[in-house]
Amino acid sequence: MRPPKILLFILSVFALLFAVWFFMPAEGVHACGMKVKFPSYESYLQELHDPMRNINLDSLIEVTKRNQELLAESQDTLSYFYDYLTCSPNRIHFPDSNYTYFDSLFHEMEVADTTGNIVRIMHYGDSQLEMDRISAILRERLQERFGGSGTGMLPMIQKVPTVSIAQSASGDLARFAIVGEAHRAAHRRYGPMAQYSSVSGAAAFSFAATRNNYSQKRVKEISRVSVLLGQNSKGFLMTLKCDSYPLLKTTLDTASADVSLVSWNLPGNAEHGTISFVGNAEIYGVMLDGQGGVTVDNVALRGSAGNVFTKIDQPIFIESFRKIGTRLIILEFGTNAMPGISSRSGISQYMGTITEQFDYLHEVAPDVKLLFVGPSDMGKSRGGKITSWPLLNELNDSLKVNCLRHGVAYWDTFDVMGGTGSVSTWVNHSPAFVGPDFIHFTTKGANEIGGALADAILFYYDFYRLRREISDEVVSEYFESRR
Repeated sequence: MRPPKILLFILSVFALLFAVWFFMPAEGVHACGMKVKFPSYESYLQELHDPMRNINLDSLIEVTKRNQELLAESQDTLSYFYDYLTCSPNRIHFPDSNYTYFDSLFHEMEVADTTGNIVRIMHYGDSQLEMDRISAILRERLQERFGGSGTGMLPMIQKVPTVSIAQSASGDLARFAIVGEAHRAAHRRYGPMAQYSSVSGAAAFSFAATRNNYSQKRVKEISRVSVLLGQNSKGFLMTLKCDSYPLLKTTLDTASADVSLVSWNLPGNAEHGTISFVGNAEIYGVMLDGQGGVTVDNVALRGSAGNVFTKIDQPIFIESFRKIGTRLIILEFGTNAMPGISSRSGISQYMGTITEQFDYLHEVAPDVKLLFVGPSDMGKSRGGKITSWPLLNELNDSLKVNCLRHGVAYWDTFDVMGGTGSVSTWVNHSPAFVGPDFIHFTTKGANEIGGALADAILFYYDFYRLRREISDEVVSEYFESRR
């Protein structure tokens, strides 16, 4: 076929497609008992007028960075704090609008590094947290401000490798977990990570600092190694070998069904280490920390909607949280609930389930603060166009109201992203912040969300410091005058 004929054929195909595109109604047409749909000119015009097309995502994610600059310029005034507390999409919503909600937590965090205590933040969530995403950025930012190092608590058997630490386990082991592909236990002693590893003989856990470009500096500075365990046999032996340091051994002389915490302080930071176990026990977690400060434990529960906590024995939670120094629990759920919700009654049912978890956590950890991180915007194809999931906005609003009603603070990821339809902007950003499934954050996107969450927490810490300097009475009077 000659080139002119080839060109004419291609132009004819384009002309035909243009005609179909121009005249095709947005709802499609019915032909031969079937419904035929094609991207239409009408839907294209709708997209052009979609307000989400005009969102400047780079400007949106720069808001929290600019907030820090404004803070530095506004130490002599409360106007910045008032505007942030009442208007910023990055603000944390508190029960009864009580901005002092985190005050006791902040006090413990700022003295932890000097006292040698570890203030532990348990960050629970779904697959958005896998690979230590979001948690890693939050951990690094808080440790930069308050001190602390290491990765925090890890399961002995890690099913999804993390960017922060390399780990492995071997020997006479079996993994039991509430969610995912794992054995289910005949009891409810799953531990604070919603899983545990059963040692029955000889086993080992090894760790090594990673060399990738994603892990932060402080996460590699490990100088305190701990094991949280239970149901140990008499004479259960644990031996720690780190780098060139001398061996450290601990033997539990008596059998115990209770939760035990064994810690070793190293003379310096370790890049490699192995814990050897001999005997029988349930290992709830291994902690790689510094000699004080703050840490964030990443607990990614793929497929979970946040309804796992009531499935764990109360004594396990009570003793674990007390022994490891848990002061804040972050719950990042809702994404996995959305696909199963098709009506407002579905939202109500989910609220009932989540409320049970709040009540349970308040009961087992009455002195621990709770922060719920709401679901992100999620997209699905409807009529050939990507739109937010139906009822997602209502689910987010219901979660916020329900959290505040039950004494739980709320951080609105949906609002931070830009609200309804914003996920498309995050997907189309260069580099992409959300993957092609229009649900999961990419590594870059997870870093942005983790940084924004850290900014929000640190904002309230700066506000806490200012209130100590000028007194809460002055702040209250000023805020009343602005209302």
